[in-house]
Amino acid sequence: MTAMKQDWIRVGDWVSGTSLEDEKFIGYVESIDLYGMAKVRVTQCDHDGAVGEVLVASLAKMDKLAEYVPSEEADLRSLLDLALMTRDQAWFEDLYASLRMAQFNLGGKENGPGFDYRSTVSRIKID
Repeated sequence: MTAMKQDWIRVGDWVSGTSLEDEKFIGYVESIDLYGMAKVRVTQCDHDGAVGEVLVASLAKMDKLAEYVPSEEADLRSLLDLALMTRDQAWFEDLYASLRMAQFNLGGKENGPGFDYRSTVSRIKID
């Protein structure tokens, strides 16, 4: 079973599980060795001292967390700000398209803000 989970959980994945010291944690995988052991950077843990540290855990005692796909307008706007700060144009364009779709989808519902074609962004060349 370890080999099957090793194929399923990869470096960079967000996971939850139990460490070798029996600490329950959430974090992301930094590395995986050939023996089914992973080093996980901890972001949440029942042991406060482990937060921000790297724990070792068996892949058999970890589960991959579901990927987060933002769909709420407020979440998309926050991520747009982050894309701007990191100057990631491709990510910004993807998020902007998702935001426009979310606004369009709300237009058909009662009390939704609707979709206003006049609010589209025009491009301006700055010398």
